[in-house]
Amino acid sequence: MKKLSVYILISLSLILTPSFAETAGADSALQPKKDNYSDFQSIKWTKNENFFGSPAYLKRLGKDLVEMPQKPLHWDKNDWAIAGGIVGGSLLAFTIDDIVRQNLKTQRSGFFTSLSDITTHWGDWKQQIPIFAGTYIVALATKDATLHKIVADGIEASVFAAGIINPILVYATGRDLPNANENAMTFKPMTPGRYSFPSGHTTAAFALSTVIDQNLRAKFGYWQTPIVYAMAAGCGISRVYDHTHYVSEVIFGAGVGWAVGYWISNKPRNQDEQTVFILPFDNGAKIAYKF
Repeated sequence: MKKLSVYILISLSLILTPSFAETAGADSALQPKKDNYSDFQSIKWTKNENFFGSPAYLKRLGKDLVEMPQKPLHWDKNDWAIAGGIVGGSLLAFTIDDIVRQNLKTQRSGFFTSLSDITTHWGDWKQQIPIFAGTYIVALATKDATLHKIVADGIEASVFAAGIINPILVYATGRDLPNANENAMTFKPMTPGRYSFPSGHTTAAFALSTVIDQNLRAKFGYWQTPIVYAMAAGCGISRVYDHTHYVSEVIFGAGVGWAVGYWISNKPRNQDEQTVFILPFDNGAKIAYKF
């Protein structure tokens, strides 16, 4: 059962393969519909920012890593409102953290235990690696731009959110796990061995789900949205159910994962390699050609 969510995404990729293959010639865009389109096959792989492992991809990681800590300086009102909602929701959850932990010590269910065993691994790097590997193999076989971009964006989002931001926050807050049985409001910043706030699994799970959802919307709309976010939410709930995180930590981790995944998925790529651009113009659009 622990491998079920791996099979879900691999099966999803295989099911979608015919649709990707049929549209590869007519629509091989790497960006969501609102961005400029570029032909994946026309860009040499070494210069393709969405081809995992290419020199251009490694260069892209470096640029994004430098840009990431500067992002709040360029947020607009909506961005700050979203950030405020995430922080506010997490702070409000502090009031019920200990209550939920105490109740779950006695309120156990065989069904929810089995469900937790499935969803908790959606945010585990040991499971995300085969997910990305399977998607990458299908992308190579079908030469599909969208699948390539999911792999490129997904790996970056998970590493940045769960591998960089999360450890910094964990060390800065110094909160211990619920199973340590100490007061939920005890924080010891900069103390080694206290790895609770925020939830790393939830952060990685929402980063992955957001990348998948954002990249599939251009071709398939919103049908995949409830599926991938149900897996991410299930991961977060399982962390609380299994006494490995508090509710507040799951909320904050979900916000971090979503924000990083959304930013990376919607950032324009391969602009230096594009030759044809679709640009907004008055009440319509115009096509520009770079030579």
